[in-house]
Amino acid sequence: MTDTRHPARWTRRIGAAAAVTVGIGLAAGVPAATASAAPIQCSPQARAAAVAQAAPAIAGVLARHPDLAAELAHLRTLPKNQRRAELKEFRTTHREEFKELRQARTPIRDYRQACHPKRR
Repeated sequence: MTDTRHPARWTRRIGAAAAVTVGIGLAAGVPAATASAAPIQCSPQARAAAVAQAAPAIAGVLARHPDLAAELAHLRTLPKNQRRAELKEFRTTHREEFKELRQARTPIRDYRQACHPKRR
């Protein structure tokens, strides 16, 4: 006579061991997640890191949307007093592109908000 319950016990033991391993892995990941949420250090190195982190995403958005890249280049040629109106007009007709660009610039915005808050 063979013990038919043996495979079930073995499966439960493996399942329990896997659950413990996953639990330990998740617990080990919690300090890493909270460490990444640490306050931004306001230094030239932190600014450079934010720009370096955002650069590939921004380049990707501009590569996917050449009309956005052309408009941003065109804006740089305009006098300062004309830029705002032109940008606003372009932004209303190209909302999705600007949304993508804003998301790509998140690391830079986070650094600026943390290190250079607006004075009121």
